Amino acid sequence: MDSFVDALLSQKTDKIPDEYDWFAPLLGDWDCDYYDELNGQKRYVKGEWIFRRVLEGAGIQDVFIFPSRATKESAPQPDGEYGSSLRMFNHFENCYDVVYTCDYCMKRLRFTKEGDKLIGKVLDDENSYWIFSEITANSFKWENVMIIDDGTRIQDCEIHGKRVK
Repeated sequence: MDSFVDALLSQKTDKIPDEYDWFAPLLGDWDCDYYDELNGQKRYVKGEWIFRRVLEGAGIQDVFIFPSRATKESAPQPDGEYGSSLRMFNHFENCYDVVYTCDYCMKRLRFTKEGDKLIGKVLDDENSYWIFSEITANSFKWENVMIIDDGTRIQDCEIHGKRVK
């Protein structure tokens, strides 16, 4: 294997305590269904999301591919996204500090756990959250939402992931 890949990818170590290893169920490869509205029209995009442990187990990184590599030629999207997040466990605050980047933006988030949901507050966007929920061994739901001061929830998009067998 390549020395960069060897240095980046890793197995679990004791750098993340088991009780805070919240993203472990997402490790692996996922086929995803993406739903939103573009120009007033409901839209569906087939995508991929790949999660791996990195940096001696201190973090989890993903590759976010929408539309999927298999469908990008047959179903191109004007705002298609090929990006990556790096989730590093913050030992001081028992949460995850996250950075997401793609070719047109970079976002910083802080993830905490509330019940069975992983709640990512987008630090530079007031009221903006990325939420993982309904996580099982073979599926998950992800949402990009705005939660305004009165508690009203406005969903921008959602993704349903199914584990690749």
